[in-house]
Amino acid sequence: MPAASLLLSAATSLFTTTWLLAAAPFTVTVEPVGLSVSSNGEAVVVTKVVPGSPASREGVKPQMRLESIGGPMRFFSLSPLTKLGQEELQAALTPTWDEPLIFTVAPQGKEPEQTFTLKRADRAPRVEFPVVPLPDEQVRRLTVMQMQRYHIRLAQVMNGEPTFPEAPSLELQQEDTAAWVTQGQLRVMDGGGFTGQWVHPRFVLKSACPLGKGKLEVSKAGPGRPLTLQVEHGSRRPFDDTRVDLPLWSLQDVTKACAQGRKELTASVAATLSCEEDPALKKSLPVKMALTCEQPLPVGRSGELELLVNRSKYTYLVGEQARPEMEVLLSTLFPNAASVTLVQVDAQGQVIRRFATYPVPSDARGVTMEATLDTTGVSTVRLAAELKFADGSTRLTSAEQVAISTPELETKKDQARVAGTKALMEISARLTKERKSACDDPDGSVAWLEAQPEVESASNHEGHSISYRMKGSGESLSIMCHRRR
Repeated sequence: MPAASLLLSAATSLFTTTWLLAAAPFTVTVEPVGLSVSSNGEAVVVTKVVPGSPASREGVKPQMRLESIGGPMRFFSLSPLTKLGQEELQAALTPTWDEPLIFTVAPQGKEPEQTFTLKRADRAPRVEFPVVPLPDEQVRRLTVMQMQRYHIRLAQVMNGEPTFPEAPSLELQQEDTAAWVTQGQLRVMDGGGFTGQWVHPRFVLKSACPLGKGKLEVSKAGPGRPLTLQVEHGSRRPFDDTRVDLPLWSLQDVTKACAQGRKELTASVAATLSCEEDPALKKSLPVKMALTCEQPLPVGRSGELELLVNRSKYTYLVGEQARPEMEVLLSTLFPNAASVTLVQVDAQGQVIRRFATYPVPSDARGVTMEATLDTTGVSTVRLAAELKFADGSTRLTSAEQVAISTPELETKKDQARVAGTKALMEISARLTKERKSACDDPDGSVAWLEAQPEVESASNHEGHSISYRMKGSGESLSIMCHRRR
């Protein structure tokens, strides 16, 4: 027999055998939902429903003919059900713990087409993929959502990253929290912030649940302090970083500690992590804050809330309508303010007038405010923002000045500015001549500037820039250092 004939005969025999195998009827049982179906290559029909099972409770009955599967989404389940082999049909009809089985049955007698949703009643495994990598055949049968989680887990294992833990875990990670107290008042904080009553250190609670679901309760007992903060882990997320805003010390605690000569304050946060199918994990977690008492503030820190910005004119003429637009910048404020009021203050910083109060949305990076000023005479109006916090206390930002002036006064100011600019350039030239590069020693350059009688103030902004302001004219200059780290 010619080779071509032998090849054709072999191919025909193979096709016939494959078709016969595919057409042979088979039955699959989907235990998680209590359902058995049979397939003969032409139809997929329900053959058995277990009493009391999810399929029984939803009304699935024997002799119903399955037409299509709506979920879980597997790549091979997009094919006609009658074309699926036994293992593929078994996988296609098996729901996951967060993806129910959704299928449609054909009309039967007077019954119209129906769609059923069956959720498995057994418990999810503590770890979805305890062993990775999976065999290729098993990977192919994952749902689209499972495939995404599997590749994340595989990448974690390959990169040595943390994966689902075997037991709940909870730890506290705190920034370096420090406070500076001068003249008996808390002025500056790093690694946290404070209201008019309470100190809020900034820290993160790192919690982990084996099943990715749980509840975290955080508390610090004491009058005036919130009792509980609750957060929920996301589904299938083993680890969660929760930024906690919890007041731990009163301002009186801080100033009293300084008066006693203490260098540090400590407190304990009570935390309870409740994970699904695990006993509650309770911990007492320490938080600490370093104290610097009656010492100079850090370079470049004034102790003021410099958050208010004038977005309009700084000078209005007598008789002119004056509605300056002010914005309070909130992205760096900690803790968050509940509301903000635009106020007028006197030269001593005391509130003498309130204009309007604005609520602060939780995700706000700033709040814009307006005020109508009295322009009947020459004056200097000092505007500030009064921040009100959840504990009811308030703090004022530094003030922005708005001048009500006359053309004659403005002419004199212009002349003074010209003279001030000249003096500013002269100081800049002397600084360059005497110190070569001001940025080589920012603190030394600031000290040199402060020693000059023409200079009102000078600041080192963490080595990134140096700024100074002239007396009288108020002219200022910044030197950008662009230091490499």
